[in-house]
Amino acid sequence: MLRTKPLKKGILLALTAVLVIVLAAGCGKKEEAPNTGGKPATGQTKAPGEGEGKVIATYKDGTVTDGEFNKYTSFFGIVNPQTAMYLSIPQLKEQFLREYVGYKILSTRLTLTDDEKKKAQEETDAFYTQVKTAMDQNPDLKKTVEDAKLSEADIKYFYNMIMSIMKSEESKVKDDAVKKYYEDNKNDYNLITARHILVATADSATGEELRTEEEALKRAKEVKAKLDKGGDWNALAKQYSDDPGSKDKGGLYENQEAKGWVPEFKDAANKQEINKIGEPVKTDYGYHVIKVEKRESTPFDKLTDEKKLAIKQTIAAENLNTFMTKELPDLITKIDLPKEEAPAGDGATNGGAANGGEAEGGAANDGKTNAPADDKKEEAK
Repeated sequence: MLRTKPLKKGILLALTAVLVIVLAAGCGKKEEAPNTGGKPATGQTKAPGEGEGKVIATYKDGTVTDGEFNKYTSFFGIVNPQTAMYLSIPQLKEQFLREYVGYKILSTRLTLTDDEKKKAQEETDAFYTQVKTAMDQNPDLKKTVEDAKLSEADIKYFYNMIMSIMKSEESKVKDDAVKKYYEDNKNDYNLITARHILVATADSATGEELRTEEEALKRAKEVKAKLDKGGDWNALAKQYSDDPGSKDKGGLYENQEAKGWVPEFKDAANKQEINKIGEPVKTDYGYHVIKVEKRESTPFDKLTDEKKLAIKQTIAAENLNTFMTKELPDLITKIDLPKEEAPAGDGATNGGAANGGEAEGGAANDGKTNAPADDKKEEAK
């Protein structure tokens, strides 16, 4: 089955890059927010590159120079190699700059106790240790860092700034907000066992068209008819399904949390009659023939601490996105990036159409940062 990525809606483009590397590396700790008050736990009080070069952004109480911004983008080039691709598109580069201004402003609004400062230092040091290990094992990465003239203090500064802001937003989310979010989305936490056969319209690996929608629907109805007559799920999944994650298991996904699935599949899994094969369900990937075998609700008091933390992070990301969208544009007085021509083509990348001003994480042309309508999908593992 094709599932949504385990990233929360509303997390901004730049922040997503940091969170991906943190989650993948296991750096994220469940400690209280390492808030920095604009003075990172590293002790460095001035942003790397600050004041160097031409002023490219002016905002209430400050400026950003191209030297500083280059340091920042170089940092993200370490944690997300796709940064260079994003920044090759003028609208996305401007969006990235605006978001950085937003982070700088938010970093001045934070407070930090001595205990939080100590924890922040520990977490930042742990992150840099992993970066250092990666550089020791990867000569190309080491060269990238050296070419960008990124010091240990630079890397720690930017990491600490972003994580401090996100953790600070998390600390503002109260228990009643977490409970309300759960109540508004309680079906997302249903545990479901279902079988499905996917008749895809395109190859999930290459994007090459396999069949038209009409052909896929006809094939899905064909397999449903065979299942309705008592056909064997194991045999028919192997014959018909284009989902590599389940075709050799009779299409089975057992005790899966509903929120992990793409919206149309999730909706069917939450509503279909138990043990009845439903009509084909259309998603971005084709048509699914689904049978729900079990569905159990998860009461709020049965949610694990990890799941409650995930809700808190989702709300925090949405609040951060609201700041970037609603408040930040009025705080920025001027953006003066050198004019660049967009690459040939339509300028779209990763679900964002640069020419239209919209991209993953937001709309660049009007300076606003909007959450994507839907999380992107990946193959279930």
